[in-house]
Amino acid sequence: MRDGGQVLIWRWTGRTHHDASQCRVALRCALHELRIPDETIGEAVMAAWELTANALEHAHGPYEMRLIRKRSSFIFEIQDSNSFLPAMPSSHNGGAKTLMELPERGRGLQIVEAFARGRWGFRPSGGGAKVAWMEILTASGGAGVAKR
Repeated sequence: MRDGGQVLIWRWTGRTHHDASQCRVALRCALHELRIPDETIGEAVMAAWELTANALEHAHGPYEMRLIRKRSSFIFEIQDSNSFLPAMPSSHNGGAKTLMELPERGRGLQIVEAFARGRWGFRPSGGGAKVAWMEILTASGGAGVAKR
């Protein structure tokens, strides 16, 4: 997969059975095949699952998970059919809130923030859809990778 290349991991509808476990397995396998270091895969799957769980809870299918190759990273995307773009939490990009200060809901985005270190967000995707995305740095990746 060359820089800028995209791979579809999985596409499913709201009627797909066991979608949660299938999503995690599909992403884990894709990251493994792309030679993401094992120590990164577990954290990446956990953070990506939080974005996916939000899509499953707040939008209807169809859903689509993708990975896009960048120089020293991959961009994970989850697209859903809801055009509403959530507000970014105040902790985004290094805010001072801790897990203990957050309300019961929204803690999953803290996991995304901790993993992606501000390199994540939401964007419209046309046709009444939106994409939640986050960057997964590879072992050779460093700080300063441009945001999408």
